Amino acid sequence: MKYRYEHFGGIIASEDPPFLAFVDRDYMKELGCTPSHLWDKEDTGILSAPTEVHFAITNRCNNKCSHCYMDSGGEAENEIDLVHIKKALKALAEFGVFHVALGGGEALLREDLLDIARYAREVGLVPNLTISGSSLTEQLAVKLTLMGQINISIDAPFPHENGYRKNTLFHKADSAIDLLLKAGVPTGINCVVGKDNFTYIPELFAYAKKKGVNEIEFLRFKPAGRGKNLYHKSKTTYKQNMGLIPLLAGLSRKHDIITKIDCSFIPMLCVHRPSLDYLKATATYGCEAGNILLGAKSNGFINGCSFLPSSDISIFELKTRWHDDEYFNQFRRWHKNPPAPCNTCDYLCVCKGGCRAVALFHYGNMNMPDPDCPRVVNYHKKRGTR
Repeated sequence: MKYRYEHFGGIIASEDPPFLAFVDRDYMKELGCTPSHLWDKEDTGILSAPTEVHFAITNRCNNKCSHCYMDSGGEAENEIDLVHIKKALKALAEFGVFHVALGGGEALLREDLLDIARYAREVGLVPNLTISGSSLTEQLAVKLTLMGQINISIDAPFPHENGYRKNTLFHKADSAIDLLLKAGVPTGINCVVGKDNFTYIPELFAYAKKKGVNEIEFLRFKPAGRGKNLYHKSKTTYKQNMGLIPLLAGLSRKHDIITKIDCSFIPMLCVHRPSLDYLKATATYGCEAGNILLGAKSNGFINGCSFLPSSDISIFELKTRWHDDEYFNQFRRWHKNPPAPCNTCDYLCVCKGGCRAVALFHYGNMNMPDPDCPRVVNYHKKRGTR
């Protein structure tokens, strides 16, 4: 088990079972940790480092999915080589990052993927991976046991055509799940949820149960990359947003499958008014771009999350610019002076205004509230301002 000091106490990380836990100072002392100098300072809510970095190690992809938030296809300009990726991973580990989520593009198209993952392990990072499965072989699946978790992208079970991925990709993804599970790799499913494939969610749970995967993570359709062209047509409806959490909760219990949602769906959770104490105890959070998580492009430049435009901050400058750079601070201070209706929301401290990428696309200003939050929709409907 690893740990890292924070103002409030610390973060402990385990791989078996896999978890990150935010604990107070007394708990850290019970673990035998000596008091930290951080405990002499006020807790500002800003972590000493992100816990996870989503690292797109290539922009290359052979699938051309219509909703790709990376606009993947060919190799991006100035993609960093193995030598510099290793330097980047070492810098992240020395900074205190716990997990690195390797992706793309299609990460399997990098011939040095295993070298990248091995080096991540060497420096103390847990490498996780998201792939389509289209390039996976039985031989490679066995070697991927060094990953902490691999998620396969499936937006609907066969025979449904969901408008984002071709049906031919489902069969490759289905085969990839079999290969990974046979090799003993912890395997889950990533599902991008939009208006058109929402109705297939129950079937996806039944499929996941039959296959024996350990989790499904549902990600909101976002207006990034090629997804911008489809967003207004494909985003989930108000009715779907209101029904999502009860639906997932019921199906999770029915099929006994761990279910996760990405941070952009937190407004759809908070509208049902769960206990704030429970949300805090389970480290449930909305937009934590520039704090708990970060994105990194294949050219080595940082973005607040994978769906936001890149900054001018190189991954090699992260440690020196983390604490006071304006790029990060714009995300961190948003909840301190939010616009209506977020300024009167009991869940502001958790949700933090919803998805900044959606707000940026909709308003041209990421400082606005998430326009698809049901509470925001109701607010504007009542005022006649939408």
